[in-house]
Amino acid sequence: MSENTIEQETPLIFLAMFWGGGGPYTISQIIHVYDWINRDIPSRKDLELALNTLLSLKLITMQKGKFSISRNVGKDFDIFRKKKRKSKFKTVRMYFKQFTPPTDLPNIIELSKEKYTSELNKYRKFMES
Repeated sequence: MSENTIEQETPLIFLAMFWGGGGPYTISQIIHVYDWINRDIPSRKDLELALNTLLSLKLITMQKGKFSISRNVGKDFDIFRKKKRKSKFKTVRMYFKQFTPPTDLPNIIELSKEKYTSELNKYRKFMES
């Protein structure tokens, strides 16, 4: 993680969750909304880092293995977004400038290679159906 900035994927994962309705999402569903909004699939490391950062900043919550943007955070971002009236990607990056990256990021979520591959396969199977 850079010293004064939040990694690029973190705002994009937040944005994908927001545009997808806020959750609750499983890991495979987060991959789905991320691909839907960004036309890409986050790497295992990027997804793990982003989820841990978002949890640490209290921008998302986790309950029973699912992740959500809380109503208050969603409302705050929606107000910010409407005031800025920029592209969705530019707006979310502007929104994240107000947050200081956690210095000691807890490893709340650990995505093993096997877990990530399993979730990625669930997403791919869903897309094939």
